[in-house]
This record gives sequence, structure tokens and C-alpha cells, in this order.
Amino acid sequence: MEKKNMSWFHFFMLAGALLAYLIGSGFASGQETMQYFSGYGYMGIAVGVINFCMMYFTYVAYAYAGRTRGLKNLKEVAVFYAGPYAGKLFEIFAWVFGACCYIFMCSGGASTFHQQWGIPMWVGLIIMVGGSVLTAVFGLQKVVDIIGWIGPVVVCFTLIIGLISAFTFFPRIPEGIELLESGAVTITRSTNHWLTAGLAFGGCSLLLVSNFVATLAYQNREYKFGRFKVVLFIGAFFISTVSVLMGMNHIGNIEESSSVSIPNLALASHIIGPVGALFAVVIILAIYSTICPSLWNSISFFFDDDKSPKYRTAVIGFGILTYVICMFVPYEDLLGVIMTYCGYTGAIVFVVIVARYVMVRANDKKTEEV
Repeated sequence: MEKKNMSWFHFFMLAGALLAYLIGSGFASGQETMQYFSGYGYMGIAVGVINFCMMYFTYVAYAYAGRTRGLKNLKEVAVFYAGPYAGKLFEIFAWVFGACCYIFMCSGGASTFHQQWGIPMWVGLIIMVGGSVLTAVFGLQKVVDIIGWIGPVVVCFTLIIGLISAFTFFPRIPEGIELLESGAVTITRSTNHWLTAGLAFGGCSLLLVSNFVATLAYQNREYKFGRFKVVLFIGAFFISTVSVLMGMNHIGNIEESSSVSIPNLALASHIIGPVGALFAVVIILAIYSTICPSLWNSISFFFDDDKSPKYRTAVIGFGILTYVICMFVPYEDLLGVIMTYCGYTGAIVFVVIVARYVMVRANDKKTEEV
């Protein structure tokens, strides 16, 4: 059957939804870029390159299986590439990380409310958990419709903050690196080496949206693959590039950035006073745009019908559990531990899935030639 051309409106909605899902509290707050980029000096650039490669090629592998084999979600894609046992294990990896991400991102949203406006954590958590639950109970399509416009806004705003901040903080990067190397300033680093940091960060990025990408690829299989691959490229490229940019800025502002929970707010406050408050709102939107699909993904793993009463009850129940956990465990601790260890499992998924994709694609080409 002849594939259709994807309309530009649909293209931007898909790209926006993917960006929105990828952003999350770690990216928007700056805590993630501090731990995975700033801590390694100039080698944080290498972390970004590794992240881009892992994200893009794994996403293409997911999408290819959905389009050519009619596999409608991560469960089927993982089994197709890795077999029934390893595939199930990979699926569990993605679920565990997605569920944990929902928890620490709700905590990140509450921390933003607290740092910027002095709102108590328990109130901020009610807002974040309550908002995500109210959205996720309506299913995936409603999530995509709502968050599709948020992603580009957040990435562009963060990019603007990063570019403006670069004029002030890039000249200070050598000084910041010296402070880190001398031990005068200490920050939490995800791992002991930039290579393992890149693998862990890339692993997290691909696990986070595994089911989301697989499902979108299946739902959009009537369109030509070229434009859909551009959607995947945009998601991987912009998240990686802006992460490097903000990571370098934090090195130049290392004394202040290392002392707060939301380092990006510290950068924004140096531009114009009102920008800090505006950027806090952007961060909240960014977190909201990720926790909604994360919550959907966590519950749809068990309930395929996201319109059923069981699905909606589970969404509410998991929201309550998240609230309780976030009241007792600090945001920085949640992010660091969850991302590092889940990221390593994601690196394993990357190696197996991409290797199998290359083999399947080569075999398909031979069959087409015959």
C-alpha cells in the first residue's frame, strides 16, 4: 500500500509530544545536566554525542518494527527483537524506569514550586500528582493532544536561556573546571567516568519513551517513514544539544548551581528578574508534559484499555503512592540513584535492539531484492 505524506501540522504535533515527554524534571530543572554533563568538564560534550546516538538509533529500531511488522507496543517490539525471555526483561526495564521517573519528576515539580515561590512540598506534590492523574485517566490520545504544544515551547525557551547565559558563563568555564578539580566545589556525579555517564544517560533516554515511540510508530504507519524518522531525529538532537549547552553554563556558574535543587532557575535569575519566575512556570510545564505520559505508560503496561475503570483506578492509586514516597525521599537522591542504575540496563537494551535491527533490516533488503 502506498504510504501517505504526513501533514506538517501532524509532524509538529508528534515532534512536540516526543520532546515534551523527553524533557522531564531533570532536563528542565538542570539537576540532570549537572549530574551527567557538568561534572565531567568538556567531556560533557561526549556525553551528549553518546546520548544522541543511543536515542536516535534505538528509536528508529522501535519504529521500524512497528511499521513493517504491525507491532503496536513495546511488549511486541521487545519480543520481536530480543526473543520471549530477554524481550520480557527489556520490557520490565522500561516499565521500572518509567514508573520511577514519574515519582522523581513529581518531586522535581514540587521542588520548583518550593524554590521559586516558597510553596510547601506537600502542596506542590498535590498540584503535580493531581494534575497528572486528571490528565492520564483520559488515555494516551488526550495526553498527546495536551502535551504536543508544550515540548517545543519548553525546549526553545531553555535554548534561549542557555544561549543568553553562555555570554556570561562560558568565559568562566575554565575557572569552574578548576574549582571542581581542586575539590573547592563538589557536585554529585552520576558515575566516575564520562563514558559510563553517557551510556547511563542514553540508556535512560531510550527507556523513558520506549513504549511511547513504539506505539506512535504503529499508529502512524500509514505515513512515509522519512518524515517520521525526522521526528525521532529532532527529539534526540535537541535534547542532547540543549543538555550540553546548559551543562557548560552550569560549569561557569558552578558555585551557585551546585548549591540549589533547580540550577536552571539560578541561570535564569541572572538575566532579568521576571525571567526567573517565567522560567519556573516553563519548568512546571515541562515536568507536567513528561509525568502525564509516564503515568499512562506505567499503568497501561498492566491494562491495555486505557478507558477502562481498572486503568483509571490504578492511575489514581499510583498517584497516591507517589505522593507518599516523595514526601520522604529528597528529589536529588531520587534522580541520581534511579537514572544511574536504570540507565545501565538501558545501555544493554540499546546494544541488543540496535544489533538485531541491523540484522533484520539487512535481511529485509535481501528479501526485497529477490
